[in-house]
Amino acid sequence: MEDRRNPRRPFDPALIQGFLKGRTLAAVQMLPAGKSNTNYKLVLSDGLVCVLRLCAHGNPARENYVLGLARQVVPVPEVLAQGADWTIYSFLTGEHLANVPAHIEAAARALAAICSIQFESPGWVQADGTIAPFDFGNDDGFVPAMLAREDVQRWLGPQAVSAIFDILAIEARHQQDRPARYCLCHGDYNPTNILIHEGAVSGILDWEFAHAGDLYMDVGNLLRHIEPACHERIRAGLAAGGIDLPADWRVRAEWIDLSSHLEFLTSARSDDFKRQCVHWIHAFVERYRHMANSDR
Repeated sequence: MEDRRNPRRPFDPALIQGFLKGRTLAAVQMLPAGKSNTNYKLVLSDGLVCVLRLCAHGNPARENYVLGLARQVVPVPEVLAQGADWTIYSFLTGEHLANVPAHIEAAARALAAICSIQFESPGWVQADGTIAPFDFGNDDGFVPAMLAREDVQRWLGPQAVSAIFDILAIEARHQQDRPARYCLCHGDYNPTNILIHEGAVSGILDWEFAHAGDLYMDVGNLLRHIEPACHERIRAGLAAGGIDLPADWRVRAEWIDLSSHLEFLTSARSDDFKRQCVHWIHAFVERYRHMANSDR
């Protein structure tokens, strides 16, 4: 069974007849990347190469508005056509950062550029440019809401749940000393969504989870997918882009990334993947215990 959040959607040429305008399809290729939506590379009879993105959920209009914001500072696909649950994008040349991790600094510089787009409050960026409050968690916040779920408790065990609540209290005290700053967050800034061409970022894909939030969410995503030996290069790339991280930047990023791991445990991802998440969470709790004894 394929490890995905949602099943792949089959390709239906009738869906895009209005876009084809008499042209025919010379080739259709499913693109393997992505765990939620379904993407097809299309080659048209006039030579145009593009990507059809079939949404499993979400709002293409909202995502495409965010693309317009991001286009000011980083390369992103052009929107060629849009339907209620699909979008056709220009095809961008490049290789996934996952295959060329040596260029992680370029990805970090691009992340600094994305972060330069600022907002006054956190939430989902809407298609009309307004910010809607996040629609998850409860009055206590996202992490407590996840920890209250029986499925999460079964995966983690009572000791880990208790330890995370302790960390939550510590982080809440630290947060009081930090000024609130909300920037454009990609929300899934991992190496399969970052294209590299000739040593530079040539495209950043899949903005479905983009929002106004905390830079450290995207930093945490990079840390999770890049070998620890390359972590300092993330800091170097962000610094080159104008962001000087504090000494405890890894702690902050991993703490924010914890919320993603907890959410994974409630998703339709495979049990093998969830066991990897549990291992990461347990290891993070141990790392945090050691770091909490140092000056931050």
